[in-house]
Amino acid sequence: MTRAGWDAFEAAQAETAMGRTAMLMGPDGTSWLLVPGQPVQWTRPGGAWQFGTVPADPGYRAATRIVPANGFGQAGPASGPRARPGPPVRPGPLGQPGLPGSAGQSGPPVQPSPPGQPGPPVQSGPPPVRSGPPGPNRPAGAAPPAAGTAGPPSGPVPQPAPARPAEAPVRVESLAGTAFVAGAEPAGEFVRRVVQVVAWADRSRHGTQDGRGEPPPEPVGPKDKRGYLDDLARNTRSMTFDLLSAGNRMWERHAQEQYEKAHAEWVVAMQEWAQQNSGTKQPNPFVLLVGEPHTGQRRLWRTLQLALRTAGVGFEAEVAATAPDLLAAAGDEPVEVVLRDHVSDQRDPPLILIEEADALFAKEPGGVLRALRDYAHDQDSCRLLVLAGTERVLEVLRTEAPDFAQTVIQYRMPRFAQSGRTAALLDVIAAERSFVLPPAVRDRLVPLAGGAGNGARGVEAVLDAAARGAVADGVSPDGRVHLGMEHVAPLAAAAEQRAGRPVEELLAELDAMIGLAPVKERVRALVSEAAIDARRRDAGLPVTVRSRHLVLTGNPGTAKTTVARLIGKIYQALGMLSKGHVVEVARPDLVGEYLGETSKKTRAVCERATGGVLFIDEAYSLSLDKEDEYGREAVAEILVQMENHRDDLVVLVAGYPKEMDGFLESNPGLRSRFSSRIEFPDYSNDELAAIFRSMAESQGYQLDGDLVGALPEAIRRIPRGRGFANGRSVRGLLEAVLGKQAGRLAAQPAGPDSALALLVAADLPGEAGVGVADDAGPRRGLEELLAELDGMIGLDGVKQRVRALVAETRMDARRRKAGLPVGARSRHLVFTGNPGTAKTTVARLMGQLYRELGVLPSGHLVEVARPDLVGEYLGQTAPKTREVCERAIGGVLFVDEAYTLAQGTGSDYGQEAVAELLVQMENHREDLIVIAAGYPADMDRFLDANAGLRSRFGGTVEFVDYDNAQLAAIFTAMAAGQGYRLAEDLTAALPGAMAGLDRGRGFANGRSARALLEGAIAAQSLRLAGPDVDLESVGDAELTLLTAADLPSPG
Repeated sequence: MTRAGWDAFEAAQAETAMGRTAMLMGPDGTSWLLVPGQPVQWTRPGGAWQFGTVPADPGYRAATRIVPANGFGQAGPASGPRARPGPPVRPGPLGQPGLPGSAGQSGPPVQPSPPGQPGPPVQSGPPPVRSGPPGPNRPAGAAPPAAGTAGPPSGPVPQPAPARPAEAPVRVESLAGTAFVAGAEPAGEFVRRVVQVVAWADRSRHGTQDGRGEPPPEPVGPKDKRGYLDDLARNTRSMTFDLLSAGNRMWERHAQEQYEKAHAEWVVAMQEWAQQNSGTKQPNPFVLLVGEPHTGQRRLWRTLQLALRTAGVGFEAEVAATAPDLLAAAGDEPVEVVLRDHVSDQRDPPLILIEEADALFAKEPGGVLRALRDYAHDQDSCRLLVLAGTERVLEVLRTEAPDFAQTVIQYRMPRFAQSGRTAALLDVIAAERSFVLPPAVRDRLVPLAGGAGNGARGVEAVLDAAARGAVADGVSPDGRVHLGMEHVAPLAAAAEQRAGRPVEELLAELDAMIGLAPVKERVRALVSEAAIDARRRDAGLPVTVRSRHLVLTGNPGTAKTTVARLIGKIYQALGMLSKGHVVEVARPDLVGEYLGETSKKTRAVCERATGGVLFIDEAYSLSLDKEDEYGREAVAEILVQMENHRDDLVVLVAGYPKEMDGFLESNPGLRSRFSSRIEFPDYSNDELAAIFRSMAESQGYQLDGDLVGALPEAIRRIPRGRGFANGRSVRGLLEAVLGKQAGRLAAQPAGPDSALALLVAADLPGEAGVGVADDAGPRRGLEELLAELDGMIGLDGVKQRVRALVAETRMDARRRKAGLPVGARSRHLVFTGNPGTAKTTVARLMGQLYRELGVLPSGHLVEVARPDLVGEYLGQTAPKTREVCERAIGGVLFVDEAYTLAQGTGSDYGQEAVAELLVQMENHREDLIVIAAGYPADMDRFLDANAGLRSRFGGTVEFVDYDNAQLAAIFTAMAAGQGYRLAEDLTAALPGAMAGLDRGRGFANGRSARALLEGAIAAQSLRLAGPDVDLESVGDAELTLLTAADLPSPG
């Protein structure tokens, strides 16, 4: 006979919840099969297996017995000689061997809920769909469509399944008096299932499971009654009390003997009870709420609290927290320690909810799984742990601990990207807040709330924003807030302003880009994957968690940054990112100046990029040096933020292919996170010519036929060395062409405005301690500054180049005045020449010229060298260089002997200064001019030291050495500038003196002439003020006269 109170179905469902398959045999011969995570299945002798629900009849349930599930795995009825008659096995989800099912059959309809359990769902929209066997922890009501067949005698008659609607059904259920928008599975069924399993496990731990009862009570020892009678006998000296006291002592000895015998029997009984209950204790299951944050996890958890309390399962502590908050409060503690401490800190037994659990698995999945496994085998504790996380958590469990994942009770939270669920939630919130929300107004709010990107909180925020306008209009006489279309209109207008362009338009822009065929193909593949994932998600199907982070490899100027911006906009249009903006950074933006600052700096950058794309250019610079702790710290923090913001942050890393391979190998977590790569090939000559035409036309220029014909050869002559920069090199060529056009037109009589927009073949080039910053001095007119340039001795080539730059700038201003577009051009220059060739003087003059032309606001000069840019330790150089550049903004930064920044090894701090200098040149393209100066051969090597240098410096100005006559003229000018006159003999001897100067490595042109002048002045002083000369007798005219005798001897 079956034990009194026995419920075979309850015991079988408990077994199923713990990951074990159970089979039952009803009193009428009906077989029942319960598979973990699957709907209940039943069959009559000789019949086919069907999906259904367990019967509610207590008598039927009590008369049913559990039988061995021979031939059945976790996936359902198996095929083979030992299998019971059943349906064919189909492959099941989550890697299970198979799932029984029979098209054309359905199980009995759902029984009424038992008392005290959540009521049936209130349908909002079409009825639930029976679209096939669900996966683990999928709703029990999701059976496949079937033709009706008779159910078991004790159960109701099966009903046919409705046709599949276009959109998954929406359920609004009443859970403990609170409305809840359910996911694919009825929330009430999930709560009932959790309560049933937890109550069963609770009874197993307290000895009330399977009729074994509580442990035998321990016998109570006899009470000591001797004190009162003994006192009477002793104090009264009465024989009667003496006899009573003696009799009482005899009774107590007998009672003690009886107690000792009973206690010995109790010890034996207790041992037998413990042996009978050995291995029957069950730990509480784990509960996993799968979904995006803020989609109702707290509300469902509170409902679960109340349901467990109603079922008699109480907890001493009910605590909710978020994983990021726990980790932030714990500092550098290991994640496993943080989790265990949080659980152990609660009063036992606790009911614990940990939201955003992705953060736990992101940093230390192995440690988290160890802790969870220990809790899963703790049969003595009554704690219940509820985790809330995204699909990523479920993926980690399935991959790293598939056995443990099968024992977890899951519930998939609703996704409010589906319009039906968004509308239902709007109705629920409006009802709770006594808002009157007409259907038309609600439907207008749905697209605004559905795109909020913040789950239920986003929906709530949109409704509250509309309600604020209604509240401002006043509360209606009925005491409620009435929302109308006029309250939604401002939100709709703001949404239209924020709305991005449609995906089709963005893809059309991508297709219009020149070249990049493999890039376009890869981006379209990403779009297709995202679109299919969205359709599966809306259909309620499982979606594989994909990494959207990308590696962009290629040489400079291949449109990586442009494509990154398009990807951000495309992901926003697809609903994968809430903002779609792009934050462009490099190593200096992530790495701090001291250990510990890098994590904070990197975290702040990632938070700015949340909702969009973080684009890290030259990402390999974070891992070039194995001893670089700062770079490793930045990479580690980036990985953490990628996991914490997995659903609303896309990271794109860019750089050279070889260097990026080394970057991905520098940290074990990088290659697994960046699973996709887009390679940007170099442009062909034809593509570069097309880019040239596109750039010119976008700036309002037209290309003459002879230029179009000569352009391919000009493109071909562009050097393809390390400094080649594809599109940027073409931009440099265009700027050179515009410069020659400006010089050509400036030398011709004024012509029609149309000539300003025409480029011809003749415009193509022939071959292809921080210094003190002044304020550029008093303003002088352009003609005066050019006159000063012309007055300089020698430098004919320099003067011509500077005048060409001035003419180019004036032509840009003229085009701007004529309403023609003017393209931004690089004005950074390289000055090559030996020392003393007036490079600094010309640089200062150019700053003043550009100020008068309106190119620079101040035109001041900041003169620096390597010591002013390079720090003393790792991490100091970039901030130091950045500070110098910021001081030079609005003027000219003159870097003398710039080649010294590139003469060290790859780990030399000079390379860090060059990288930061390039960043600042690009960031302040319109208000900073950088002039790098040095010896010709050394400067060529400097430009080849970094791929970005040659493309960013728009031209080279060569300063040739002065000849002897020019040096003599410089000597004369310097002397006149200091108030000296040259005697005729000195003037005649001066060319010979200049010819006698040593022209070796130490020769310094003008500075050598100055040194010669200083020597002559010293000799004159000694001649006129010597010990044998009366200084008072020297005439004033002699004080200013230098003679040939004053010239120093050669050498």
